[in-house]
Amino acid sequence: MGGIFGTIGDLDAGVVAAMGRRLQHRGHRVQCFEVSSQVTLGEWLSHEATGRLTLGHWAMVADGDIYNALELQKMLADRGIAPIGDRPELLILQGFREFGDEIFNRVNGDFALALWDDDRRLLRLVRDPVGMRPLYYWHQNGIFAFASEYKALLAIPQLPVVADRAALQTLQYTKYPPTNRTLIENIVAVPPGHCLEYEQGKIRSDRYWDLTVEARETGGDRAAEVRDIFLEAVRRQTADLDRQVGVTLSGGVDSASVAAAIRKVRPDLHLHAFTCGYGESDPEILTAAIVAEAIGCDRHPIYVTPHDIPPLLPQIVWHLEDPIARSETVQKFVTAGKAAEYVDVVLAGYASDGLYGGMPKHKLVKLMEWLPPLKTPLTEFYSYTQTSRPPQTLLGKALHWAYYRGADAPAPAIEGVQVAPPVESIPPLQPELLNTVLKSGVVNGVGKWLPKAERLHIAHGVTVRSPFLDLDLIDNAFAIPERYKIYRWREKHIFREAVKPLLPPAVLNRPKFPQAMKYDRLFSDVLDEICTEFLTPERVRSRGFFSVAEIENLRRRPKNGLYSSERSMRLWTAILTELWAQLFIDGRGEKPE
Repeated sequence: MGGIFGTIGDLDAGVVAAMGRRLQHRGHRVQCFEVSSQVTLGEWLSHEATGRLTLGHWAMVADGDIYNALELQKMLADRGIAPIGDRPELLILQGFREFGDEIFNRVNGDFALALWDDDRRLLRLVRDPVGMRPLYYWHQNGIFAFASEYKALLAIPQLPVVADRAALQTLQYTKYPPTNRTLIENIVAVPPGHCLEYEQGKIRSDRYWDLTVEARETGGDRAAEVRDIFLEAVRRQTADLDRQVGVTLSGGVDSASVAAAIRKVRPDLHLHAFTCGYGESDPEILTAAIVAEAIGCDRHPIYVTPHDIPPLLPQIVWHLEDPIARSETVQKFVTAGKAAEYVDVVLAGYASDGLYGGMPKHKLVKLMEWLPPLKTPLTEFYSYTQTSRPPQTLLGKALHWAYYRGADAPAPAIEGVQVAPPVESIPPLQPELLNTVLKSGVVNGVGKWLPKAERLHIAHGVTVRSPFLDLDLIDNAFAIPERYKIYRWREKHIFREAVKPLLPPAVLNRPKFPQAMKYDRLFSDVLDEICTEFLTPERVRSRGFFSVAEIENLRRRPKNGLYSSERSMRLWTAILTELWAQLFIDGRGEKPE
């Protein structure tokens, strides 16, 4: 765990200290130092970290975990360079001196770092390839500032806090902010896999990492190959642990495989499994119990009901910053809090679907390949499910009606902007179309939803890792022909075959149920209560984001008294938008009490 921040320009030391305090939940102790005239770097450190990251005329602050430290040490040893200091991040600094920016391509880990070159007076900001660790920046009138979370930037008095209404509209459409933007004007994320340079008021940004689809037949046991690489990724991510580790265990094959892999490669670790559900009868709880019994670990079931939601929302939105509009954020937040009672690190099964084709939308892509004449209406339906863009063709509209049966709801408009729903485009029909779509999701999409994992765990002082974000495993996944991924209409076929020896059949064959709150009458009632608090007509008019009529339309409950999942999420997004505005526009990012 950790967090970084820093400034260039004429800023009071008290402002920099205030930035650091906004990141206190990311570490155990802070060090902040002036590396040059009007240049300050700061970082929050774990218990174990000691010393500053300096070498010659370079100084660095870093947040992250390096999983291939031994490989980096060997690479340097081949040049006759011995490691210095106790912090693994120094390997990056030594590697940078020897290899330049190429070193970032060779680090297998989750990281965000700032590297100051005092000779050139140049600052580099670098973010890991898929964006597990966050990093934001702002610059104006000779001041440049960066931080792991943008709430720290809002401590700068010179920074004008203005809502980005176009980004707010995209949030309503897609339930996520636009890629690499925030909901505040001029506060920007460093894109995953990029190195950004700031020098004499100018900014340059270059991608240092990319993903290549090179599907090939091997003639060997493909499932065994995937299993070996997966187990090695788990071994790498647990190598620095000496006592215990946690796993967020749902009822799905991904997290169950991670738990089983930990038990196989690190039988010496005390394994804790944390599962969240609505009650003892939740399929997530029941299936997790089967896995826990089969592999042998301490099981911690956690129950979250709609009544738990209202008091938690301000904390959740403050930690998320850009309010990802998914109700499972409540479950993840509570689960992380429980995990913090036992462990400092948890492993999870995040991103497996995007590597091996595990979502219903991936089957739509296969249908496009099998039925080329239907590509346009299928693409329209696919785009609607991701971005709320209405289908235009008759068949596209028919698919929309057949799936939703009128249970969906339009996204409310943000006043003062005209932003059409973005198009979720599908490339032209080509060999390995599914792999091409999956690649786009990994390179451009993972960084949008990872905050709901990283932020909600670090809020409680817990680091979350996913072996599916291991770079060797990702490269291997895109060397697998897509026909092994969705086979005979079975999603993630090759991964399921790979982990067969690790899991009970009841888990392998379980249908996919994405984690979410149960959308029952109680959830609908509580949602109404929250709307009554945050979306009163007076408050909606005063804020000026939505029209009162559209919010009232969303709040029209059907005859059965239950909001559909889609309507629930529209309301959820609007509620979190207002709460976000209170915390970050009105309160400038101060932590709620």
